[in-house]
Amino acid sequence: MGGMSAITLPPSPTSTTAIAPATSTTLPPADDCARVAARAEVSHPGATQVVVVRTVAATDTTAALQVAERTAAGWVCGPSLAAMVGRSGVRPLVERRSGDGTTPAGVFALGTMTAWDGQVFSFFGNKPDPGVSAGSYRAVREGDCFGATPNHPDYGHLVQRPRAQCPGPDDEYLPSFPNAYEHAALIGANMEPNVSGDAPGEPPYAAAIFLHRFSYEGAGRPKPTAGCVSLAHDDLVSVLTSLRADVLFAIGSNDWLLANA
Repeated sequence: MGGMSAITLPPSPTSTTAIAPATSTTLPPADDCARVAARAEVSHPGATQVVVVRTVAATDTTAALQVAERTAAGWVCGPSLAAMVGRSGVRPLVERRSGDGTTPAGVFALGTMTAWDGQVFSFFGNKPDPGVSAGSYRAVREGDCFGATPNHPDYGHLVQRPRAQCPGPDDEYLPSFPNAYEHAALIGANMEPNVSGDAPGEPPYAAAIFLHRFSYEGAGRPKPTAGCVSLAHDDLVSVLTSLRADVLFAIGSNDWLLANA
């Protein structure tokens, strides 16, 4: 790994005071953020905003998240925010399978989904809309079940089910996550309208891939996710409210993104 200083993580949902993580890792070079954004623009002409999420190694669970903006002078990246990714690191989407504990690597648009009641949304939460402008915000309601059982018609879709009929271990009953899902954005990895894995025989690449708030261990340390990207509360709100409708998410290990974004 590189020679950057150890990543620091906030100890509480709202604090940005740094503490040492349980397992330290190094951060990818800050200058590479703009290079990743520029590569993403090559494959997505006209892109003006990229949320760049980078680890050093593919197995790392800590990451640096920066919002890159295209300016007249080129790509400019915002401050590096401490983020968490999957408990097994990151893996290219087409190599990933639901339940493997990795966060999909690749370049993805902001996701858009149609809920069981017809609402089209790109953000959701158990708390009121913090002021997003890139898409509609769905206030989580009773019955909101995100299907994540591979090769089931509900996979990758928000359906209506009673809590007892959205048991998992893969499906997620959104009202049961009032803290982690206080606010969230849909990352468009294997997202509607073409979801692979909601029919028999299709590879279940990914379901329920969000940008959401940290979950914490008893000692107050952020935990890796099951496949999402997570941030501290204040950082999450700042990022969500800064997003534009055409934003891209570039996720992966630094070297992989520089070669493949």
